[in-house]
Amino acid sequence: MNRKYFSSIILCLIFFLFPVGLFAGDGDSESIGQKDKDEMMLARNENEEQLLYAYYGNDATIITSTRYLKPVSQVAENMSVVTAEMIKQMNAHTVAEVLNVVTGIQVDERFVFSNYSTAGIQGTGFAYVRILIDGVTLNNLTSNGYLLGNLPVQYIERIEIIKGPASSSWGSSLGGVINIVTKSGSPNNKVSGMLSSSYGARGSGDYRGEAGGSVSKLNYYVSGTYLGSDGFTPHSAFTNTTFYTKEKLDLTDKVNIVYTLGYTNLERGNGYYAILGNVYGNSRLHDLFTTLTLNASLTDQMSLSVGGRFINIFEDDVYYRKGITRDTLYQDQLDDENSKGATLTFTWRPEGHTITLGSDYDDGKATSLSIMGGDKTLTKTAFFVNDTISLIKDVYITPGLRFDDISANGNFLSPSLGIAYNPTEKITLRLNVARGFNTPSLAQTYATGLNYVPNPNLRVEKVWSYQFGVETTMLQFAWLKTTIFRHDVDDGLTAARSPGTLQYTYVNSQRQRRQGLEVELETFPIYHFSLNSGYSYVDTEDMLTGQRLSNIPRHTIDLGLRYKNNTHMAYIYGHYKEWDNMPLAYIVNDRAFVFNMNVSERLYKNNNISAEAFLTGHNLFNASQSYTGIDNPRRWFEAGLRLNF
Repeated sequence: MNRKYFSSIILCLIFFLFPVGLFAGDGDSESIGQKDKDEMMLARNENEEQLLYAYYGNDATIITSTRYLKPVSQVAENMSVVTAEMIKQMNAHTVAEVLNVVTGIQVDERFVFSNYSTAGIQGTGFAYVRILIDGVTLNNLTSNGYLLGNLPVQYIERIEIIKGPASSSWGSSLGGVINIVTKSGSPNNKVSGMLSSSYGARGSGDYRGEAGGSVSKLNYYVSGTYLGSDGFTPHSAFTNTTFYTKEKLDLTDKVNIVYTLGYTNLERGNGYYAILGNVYGNSRLHDLFTTLTLNASLTDQMSLSVGGRFINIFEDDVYYRKGITRDTLYQDQLDDENSKGATLTFTWRPEGHTITLGSDYDDGKATSLSIMGGDKTLTKTAFFVNDTISLIKDVYITPGLRFDDISANGNFLSPSLGIAYNPTEKITLRLNVARGFNTPSLAQTYATGLNYVPNPNLRVEKVWSYQFGVETTMLQFAWLKTTIFRHDVDDGLTAARSPGTLQYTYVNSQRQRRQGLEVELETFPIYHFSLNSGYSYVDTEDMLTGQRLSNIPRHTIDLGLRYKNNTHMAYIYGHYKEWDNMPLAYIVNDRAFVFNMNVSERLYKNNNISAEAFLTGHNLFNASQSYTGIDNPRRWFEAGLRLNF
């Protein structure tokens, strides 16, 4: 980053943060009358609560950290939460678009709606981040990855993100966990729902609907989405049709059954790569997952949950090399996977404790040309326990322990210890130390083909993680959160040349360090305006060579300005990313702010129905931010209508 541009960024940060300093003092202000100041001070406590609810969800509780609901004031992990309301204000279409503005997450934005994008956390790659929906792991067995652009957002209640390893609760998750919590139907007996339609440049459209409610003892929710575009760059057109449903049946006032099902049918152009010799690709994807869970409240202090799950992922990626007279096949990568699993969780709440005991079992089979023999199975069995200890006032200690046995890569023990301390109502201090791991993909353990040979002795990658953070609303009219982190990785995977051959094999030889800082700030609404900003710094090092790691954003900055009253909403937000030490072949064009804007206005409202119009602008200032040689779409707009009933 050159000095001139860095200075501009700092000036932008000062501009966005200046109002916080302005209102932080106790002195008089000529621009604000005494009556207005009194009203704002009276509303401050209410605004603090509303801001925390906006950030963490309506009930300000988190489930991902320990696999049971607990107040955010007791959570020791470094977490972020994106709510359905925040997603609506962005007019985001995919999970990748949502996560791109979360501090500490690095998204490799590709194509319209970021539909061909993955995400890393605090400098880790996408294969180290566990992605969950309704307790189902979406990461495939072959590569450990999953494209977050495959997931539309309408059925999402909130997204809970653990930054750093969460292996003591979830197993393989060296980089972190992205847990998608889905919506349920409204608790009353009437039907409520939404219909929405938007259309923009290059045939880019988003058509979605949802409905839910309760009938007697049955609560139901159903959602459908169609996303599509002709694409803004060569070979990037796509269509995505998604269906989701959830039903909960109350058998008694203490026992219920929950059933979920999700299905995705997607076709996509994977881009055009001149650097590979004029290669372009296309994908077909079919995802189906379903769950069935029995929840029982045994006593006032004990509860039990037993559930089963199944997921099928089919993906066919075909690449061609463009020729003068005809195109030739470059690569055909077909993966077909089926996984089934079960989870048992028991929670006990004696005085001063909340103890969770549980077990996970998963059995998967992958069929792929990347795997020796064409197909392999992977079985995982795990037992876990954690406890939130609250024997000391305002101090919450959370020890955790999990044992994983992995059929292809041995076993691993993941301990963790976290402390959340609330010295005042406006301050939370968090300290977390955790041991984590990542399971190699089947394509790494059983690599095959002309260039690779398998390594059946491949072990899991390991990490020791240390994080300390402060969250506070002591600043007048602002919420502030800052975290420092360090992750030390051992037995990291790398492709090494096999002696006497031209082939490679994956081995456990890497030692890496990732450390850095995150800062997030959001102001309370003042005359309906609020500001948000975030900054992330990641410093990396290969401990064997002393060199910085490649393909990791070193600096990321998020800025946003929001206006919201009862009938109008406007939100402009920008994202800056500086990729570090990238290989020349990637042809990265970064270090530019990409700003988007969404504006909505309520057109009609009565007791049962409301209608609103919205306009969204993408890349307002035509900034160039490309990754792997694929330019991001230039400025474009979409407009739509939304009907709530």
